[in-house]
Amino acid sequence: MNSSFFFAASGAFYSTPALAFGRVYAGNNDGRVYSYDQADGTLAWTHSTGGYVYSGPTVANTSHSPPTVFVGSFDGNVYALDAKDGSVRWSRSAGGQVVGSLSAIGDTVYVAEFTNNTTSGFMMRSGRKVFHYGRGTYSPVISDGRHIYLTGYSSITALEPYKFKRGVAPAIVAPKPKPPPKKRPNR
Repeated sequence: MNSSFFFAASGAFYSTPALAFGRVYAGNNDGRVYSYDQADGTLAWTHSTGGYVYSGPTVANTSHSPPTVFVGSFDGNVYALDAKDGSVRWSRSAGGQVVGSLSAIGDTVYVAEFTNNTTSGFMMRSGRKVFHYGRGTYSPVISDGRHIYLTGYSSITALEPYKFKRGVAPAIVAPKPKPPPKKRPNR
């Protein structure tokens, strides 16, 4: 196989790259996330985090979220970066160092952190935390469309996704007003 171009960076790439939108996205141990043009290897953008980026980027484009690169860092944060220019859409604490890749399922991105061994899920659009579980380490979750499977050091846990049910709350009846006090004749 002949190499047609080389992706240059100041550190070493340990993360698995992601390919999407004509770009190659990869984390580096220099603390940066890199985006290169897939056709010619030209650097499109970089984004600095506060620690090593061993986490492989996860890229998603949903009806509720524009093209976004999600990546975790050794600094303990999850970053949602604009896939086109690398600007930060949001960042949230994962609760500990992130060394594994994130998982995108539906409109939620999941991250497992290494320090306290927990897994969290964040809404892709807003970064609001919608899931937390007291197990996890490297790879957060996978799904078969019916269950979410969470991996820990020595376990696999099958969870059923929460199904939101929209409904109408029962009516609340206001109490009847008290009659006004009777007037007493003046003496």
